[in-house]
Amino acid sequence: MSSQKFKVKKLREQKPEDLVKDLEKLKGELIQLRTVKVSAGNAQKLGRIGLVRKRIAKFLTVINEQRRNSVKNAAKSSTKLPVDLRGKKTRAIRQRLTRSERAQKTQRQWKRLNNFPLRKFALKE
Repeated sequence: MSSQKFKVKKLREQKPEDLVKDLEKLKGELIQLRTVKVSAGNAQKLGRIGLVRKRIAKFLTVINEQRRNSVKNAAKSSTKLPVDLRGKKTRAIRQRLTRSERAQKTQRQWKRLNNFPLRKFALKE
């Protein structure tokens, strides 16, 4: 890997298989750098540990984005989304009843509404 600025844009154009291969190479390089660190290697190599870790994070981010997008596309036709793709919001909001569920009435409520409608009063002047 070269020391020039690393562009994530190029990663997004790659295929997932290529990304996984490159990720494995980076992980191998990180292992080597860590062994050099333990054996008291030179300072130049130790500075690369942070760069390699950031690159690994970028690769993982792009891989996860691609996975998420493919699952979204697959779930477009169905009505239900996977849990990790739904809006997080708060637990209370997620557990809340829907509008139609809130509007439903029990048998007893219907009887009361039908048998005892609201009375209309006329006022005299």
